[in-house]
Order: sequence, then C-alpha cells, then structure tokens
Amino acid sequence: MDNYEVIRTLGEGSFGRVYKSKQLSTGHFVALKVISKRGRSAKELKGFRRECEIQRHLHHPNIIQMLDSFETENEIVVITEFAHMTLTMEFAKMGYLPEERVQQIVFDLVSALFYLHSNRILHRDLKPQNILLDVNNRAKLCDFGFARNMSTGTHVLTSIKGTPLYMAPELIDEQPYDYNADLWSLGCIMYELLMGSPPFSTKSILKLIRLIRHEQITWPTFSSESCICFLKGLLQKNPSKRMTWDEILNHQFVKGHILISKNSACAPLTKPLSPTTFQAKEQQRKESIKNRHRTLSTKSTDIPEQPSIQTKSNSSKISKTSHNSSTDETIKKSIIQDTKNNNIVEGSLPICEESEKENLNNPPDLKGSDNPQKLDVTNTLQKLTITSQDSKKTVGDSLDHSFTKVMGGNTSRVDDASKTIGFIEDNQPIETEEWIVFLQRTIQEVINGELGSLMQSGQTNVLVSPLRNPNASSKVLSFVARLLSIPFVVKGVSEESLQQVRKVYLEVKLVPNLVYATKLLFRVNRGGTPSESPSPANSPSPNCPYTCRSLSELNAEDMQTLEYIFLLISHLVHLDDDFLMQFCDAVVVLSVYHLLNTFLCMISKYKVRIVADILAIMTQILRKLPENSEVVENILVTPSSDNQEVCRINFVDLLRHSDSLLRERSCYVLLLMNKNLGENFLKMFWNSDVRDTLEALVYDSIETVRNAAELTVMELKNKDYYTDIK
Repeated sequence: MDNYEVIRTLGEGSFGRVYKSKQLSTGHFVALKVISKRGRSAKELKGFRRECEIQRHLHHPNIIQMLDSFETENEIVVITEFAHMTLTMEFAKMGYLPEERVQQIVFDLVSALFYLHSNRILHRDLKPQNILLDVNNRAKLCDFGFARNMSTGTHVLTSIKGTPLYMAPELIDEQPYDYNADLWSLGCIMYELLMGSPPFSTKSILKLIRLIRHEQITWPTFSSESCICFLKGLLQKNPSKRMTWDEILNHQFVKGHILISKNSACAPLTKPLSPTTFQAKEQQRKESIKNRHRTLSTKSTDIPEQPSIQTKSNSSKISKTSHNSSTDETIKKSIIQDTKNNNIVEGSLPICEESEKENLNNPPDLKGSDNPQKLDVTNTLQKLTITSQDSKKTVGDSLDHSFTKVMGGNTSRVDDASKTIGFIEDNQPIETEEWIVFLQRTIQEVINGELGSLMQSGQTNVLVSPLRNPNASSKVLSFVARLLSIPFVVKGVSEESLQQVRKVYLEVKLVPNLVYATKLLFRVNRGGTPSESPSPANSPSPNCPYTCRSLSELNAEDMQTLEYIFLLISHLVHLDDDFLMQFCDAVVVLSVYHLLNTFLCMISKYKVRIVADILAIMTQILRKLPENSEVVENILVTPSSDNQEVCRINFVDLLRHSDSLLRERSCYVLLLMNKNLGENFLKMFWNSDVRDTLEALVYDSIETVRNAAELTVMELKNKDYYTDIK
C-alpha cells in the first residue's frame, strides 16, 4: 500500500471500496480495489481470489488490465488500470446513444467477449455498470466476480448468476446454459444503448420474468437494417437460434472491426463443435435437467405440507379453562385490544427511512394505483434468488444431542418439529444493493394494492429467501420484514386478500424463517458457516461451530431489524394459532431459548418493543397452547450445557419499567405462569419485591396496567407462596 497514493473514492459496494490512486514509482493513475476480509465466509474469499486469478491472466485492450494483487491480514487489494468514466455516465447524458456510437461500443464488447470465449471463460454478469471507458472512449469489460473458466469437457453450466435485467431466458428457466448467455446480455446492453431502456424493462423482478417468458421484443424503427438484424440475432429467446460466433464475426454490422487475439485455449468456445463434442454437450444438458428434477422432487418430500405438529389434537388449539372463566375472558379481551392497539398498526412500521429514500435515484411514489396488475409466474420462480442453489443444507439434518439437553431428553418433540419446519439454509453470496432496490420497489407495488407477489407461495418464497441466508445484511432483512408486514397496515385490502396472504405465509413457513433470521443476525461471521458443513443447531451456545455476538455488539440497524421481525411475528401468532404452533416448533428446532432469554434479561439497555413483543408471544403460547408451555419455561430459565440456569428473568425490572405496555404484559405473563406452569415454577421468580410491585401497580396511572395488575393479584393472593416469602 505504501507504493500508492490514494486520491479519492471512486465507488463503494458490498465488495468493498475502489479508489483512484497514483502509483508513486511511475506517476500513473490506477484503480485500487480494497476488499475487507472481515465478515466474509471462506467461500466468499475463495470467490474473490478466483476472480483475481481469472483476471490476472487476461490481456486484451477491451478488458481492464489487472496490474497487481496482494493480501494483508485483513484485506485483499487489487490494482487495475484506471478508466476515467463508466458507460452509464456517457449514456446518462442523453438517455440513449446514436447508432454510430453504439456500433463502436459493440465493436469493443464483441472483441472482449470473443477473447474470453476463445479462452473458455464466461463473464456471466454483462451489464452497463461493468463496462468502463478509457480516455480514448474505448469500452473495457471489468468485474469478473461471476466469471467462470470452463474446463475442457465442460459444455454447460447450471448455477444462476447475473443481473435480472440482462439475464438470458435459459437462466430464468433454470436450464443449462453456455456462452450464448453472454451473447443475450450483450444484446440487452446494445438494445438499451439504442432505445434508452433494456428490452424488458420493469421495476419488479417477477414482472420481468413474466415478460421475458411471454412478451415479444419491440424492435427499434429508427436504426439501420444491419443494426436491427444484428440485434435480433443476439436477442433470440431460444439459445440454439442465436447467432454463432462465425455468424457474428461475418455480420455486416461488425465485420472487419473485431480485434481477434491469437491467444486462445485448446478448445475455444468460439469454434463450431464437432459431432462428438456436440453429442457430449447434449448429454450433459440432459443429465443436468434430469438431476435438477430429481433434486426438486427430493426437496418437495423433505418439507411436509402441514405447517404444524400433527401429534396435537384439534382441541389443543383451545386454551384450557380454569374454574374462573371470567378471568380468562378478561385476559382474552385485553389481549385482543392489545393486539389492535400495540401490534402492527398503520404508521407503526416505517416503509423506508429518510436516509434510504435519499439514496434512491427513483424514490417510491406513495400514490395509489387504480389498476393493480396481477402476476402469473410458475412455481420454479421460487428458485430464482440470483444465486446458485447447489450448496443448500437442510437445517433439520444437523440436529444433534444438544437438543436432548435443552429438552430434558425429549427428542421426539425435536424430531417432529424438525420434520415439520424443514429449514433450508442458503449460504450463497447475495447482492445487497440489488436486493434492496428490488424490495423497495416491491414494497411500492404492495402499497399501491398489487398484492400478487404475496398471494402466491412461489413468489413469496423468493421474498422470504434472504431470511435464511447468512450472507444477507441487516438492511435486507429489515426490508423483507417491512414488506411482508404491509398487507396488514395498508388501507383498502379486502378480507379475502388478507386470508390468502395469511394462507401463503403459513405455506412458506414465514414465522420459522423470521425466527431463523434472528439467529443469523447474531453470527459474528454472517457467512461464516461453510456450505459444505451442516448448519449449526444451537446458535447462542458457546459450543457453536461459529462465533456468536452478544447483544452489546449489535448495532442500531441490527436492533431495528430485530424490532421489525418480532413485531411481525407477534402480529402473526395473534392472527392464527397455526402461526403460533410454527413459532413453537421453530424455537425448539433452532434452540433460540438463550437468545430470547437474553433480551428479557437486558431490557434496560435495548429496544423495549422487542421485549414487549416477546412477552406478548409468551402470553399467547400460555393462553392458546398450554401443552407447549415448556417452550416458555425454557425461555424464562435457559439451561446451559451443564444444566445450570443461565439467567432468570427479573420481573421487578419488568414491572417497574417506564413503558406501560411492558408493565401490563409482565402482569399477564405472571398470571398465566401461575395457571399453566405451576406454583413451583413461579416460586423461582417470586419474592417480596415482585409482590409489592404488583400491588403498587393496582394504583398505576394507566388503566390497562391497573386492570392487569388487579387481575393478577386477585389470582395469586390466595396462593401459599404469595405471603410465605423467605
């Protein structure tokens, strides 16, 4: 680093930062890309190193030249030649480019692609943002993060890479693909430069997929015949009908202007396949499709349709009644009112922070839409998360003896819950900026009344997928939680639509995924669990295969995300008992007792709303599913590995808290603990301070608190332990 003088920042993204720098020994300007190793998984770092290795051996005038790369203890540093502007900067001046300028850029891009494909390299992420211009306005390809060097004998690929607007139809359909996918992306760029927008332009990824599959391209009418002919040759939806390299090089639009490098691999992709090689390629394609169908079939059997444990009878959904039925009725009324007043209400869930709005080029328009469009996308869309699905692991497969300790030797409940939930963790890299833009635009669609994306399980699965991805940032998780909450707060949504949304949320197991997201937020290395290894089962436990953060290490964005998540969970479990049962199952399978216990023990330092929602969820379990009261027991008294108590909730702090909602809900938790957990358990938390504080709350200034305290005191005062305090 001492050999370079940093001048200014050129850009910043999830990968790191790029600086304009000067090489001190020569005085030449260079681009210095700094990638932090902190928070990166071994797989991510391997990907960065692979990118460097690929680019190091590329030498072509239309490809950004790597000059050097090295690693420090905490960073990967890549030095490349400096390009004075991006293609998007030139394009933005007019919104489009004249055909003569587009033709020059196509010359450069075709030359670069021919060189890559001659060396059996697929770029897989061609887009205007990855094209730079030098001082002579010559186009140069950059960013080889998704590039793949195809070994000899490999003819098709299957992993999904790229940016949706420029993604070939065969990738959308999850079909095997080859170099033709790059040619489609080239056609999309050429089309955008001529027309001002890509051939299929929409703010919704789901609409984009529908358009690519079913809509015809509108061709420019003002361009030359050779230009349109060349464009049509690239933008054939059927990859077998796209122009071959021989046809491209001899096409009138580019002939004689392509720089042909003499360096090529022994079996370049630019040469026609021999009959034997073509037969081998088709065989690989068929095997890939066959394997994919087998994988999908296997996964479909791993996740049962029923969202809840089947060992419970229907009557278990009805809470047990005591001799004092009026008491339970009072609690029910209070919680119904509490749900209306204190859970998800209009205005309680901000859709977009002001700082986020300022960063958007096109901030959402909050005006309603008179014609909400409905989408019809097939179930295969749930696989399209812009990352490979090859390395997913079933969380249930990793359950071990730690659950036996947590559940006191009762593994049957864990096994049942594991089969019911069937978590699938996606440990693939995630494009944070693109996901945020996508989610913000989907939020706007839902606000405008377009609930189609939340009323079909396949589409909702796409939206839920970041919740089980350890590489997803807090900001992405925050947007997901807010998006999925909107149907319950936006005006004008019919009851029929809400019923369908609730049905879909149950089908995609939204609540368990939300619980899983809270667990992932506590990982020190958010992508730290290699995809080859089983997903960990006992997150906050010291014997985790990864390191967990303490609450004090979470930043404000993490805490805000957790608030949104628990707010949504609390609302859902009050809407339907099936959501509540899914929550209980998820807590058992993921063993997040310690996490929930920690929140309740440290209320003075962190967001009160999270604690209030956890108390509401616990109350609902005790009211509606008392047979699952062991979940509440393990939250309140979390056992460590040697079965010693880690932390007992201090109810005095809860009852004396300045927040009235917290005081009220704490009263109800004590009341229901007495009814459903037994006197011996409640006595673990009972002392004179708790009793005196409860009695004082009977005179609280807030009516709901007074009512809750009075009801609790009436129920408990006849118990022996109420006055018999040692």
